[in-house]
Amino acid sequence: MNTNAKIQDRAPQETTRSRRIGFLVFPGCEIIDVCGPFDAFYYADYCLARFGRTSEPGYQCYIVAATPGPVRTKCGIEIVATHGYCDIRDGLDTLVVAGGEDVGPTCKDPFLIGVRSMAPRARRVASVCSGAFILAAAGLLNNRRVTTHWLFSELLATAYPSVDVDSSLIFARDGNIYTSGGITAGIDLALALVEEDLGREIALAVARTMVVFPRRPGGQSQFSAYVNILETKCRPDIGELQAWILGHPGEDLSVPALADRMGVSPRNFTRLFRSETGETPAQFTERARADAARCKLEQTVVPVEIIAKECGFGNAERMRRTFQRLFDVSPHDYRARFRSTLLT
Repeated sequence: MNTNAKIQDRAPQETTRSRRIGFLVFPGCEIIDVCGPFDAFYYADYCLARFGRTSEPGYQCYIVAATPGPVRTKCGIEIVATHGYCDIRDGLDTLVVAGGEDVGPTCKDPFLIGVRSMAPRARRVASVCSGAFILAAAGLLNNRRVTTHWLFSELLATAYPSVDVDSSLIFARDGNIYTSGGITAGIDLALALVEEDLGREIALAVARTMVVFPRRPGGQSQFSAYVNILETKCRPDIGELQAWILGHPGEDLSVPALADRMGVSPRNFTRLFRSETGETPAQFTERARADAARCKLEQTVVPVEIIAKECGFGNAERMRRTFQRLFDVSPHDYRARFRSTLLT
């Protein structure tokens, strides 16, 4: 099987009404960052034809690199760049920058010259995973709220202090800049762009065809289980308990209940948990519940009162006090500021 053929052979025929999508790639980029969103746009065209909406503009996707030709991805599979930077002039609708395990060498000229030259002429600019580092290095993320893979969010925030990094999000939009979380989150972002362009019917049809969530529930925190769970050397049973808490914010998370789950006394459990994690059980469970509530506020239209109960706060007032203390904002104001623009 020719693995290079997929992107070339399946690209829709270019028409004057196509939205031109440029995928910017480089040696060592993550292949799913490219192929996942690429397929979403491909199937959007397929679904337009299926629903008889052929008069509407679809998508024409290009693979763009420093020069045309094969580009070896991180996993070893090569994809073929159809265009070089200088070939992309006016008319680019969306520029999508892929990520990679180490984008450091990429964040230098002439690559940034290509990004800076193409981005101002695109209606939208997007990044997948650590591609956010490339946009940041190009100066496109200053004073914007963005996301990236949760593993790299602290590094991005430290390297670029003017960038507002929120690692809990699957994807974020700030003006015409779109960023997405880790790897497969690029598919979530592409579906959002399809919905923005063509409406919910087509986006849902694409999601069904690709067998993915049309709008994935929750944020990246459900996968990260907080970075310190993986990075600290705490006991396996404590780490497992933390992961369970993150997945069950609405359960009884009192010290007696958690101690019983661990099979130790409440006093010993509290001392053990703090010595292993650096925080009390109450502090950790409060953060877990607040993070679960933030995701629901951002990505659903569920009333605050119901979210408070589902996330274990008991009532909206208790959740409000927690949000004020942790985030210096009320749940209602948080939703007004950060709720997805695709929700109705």
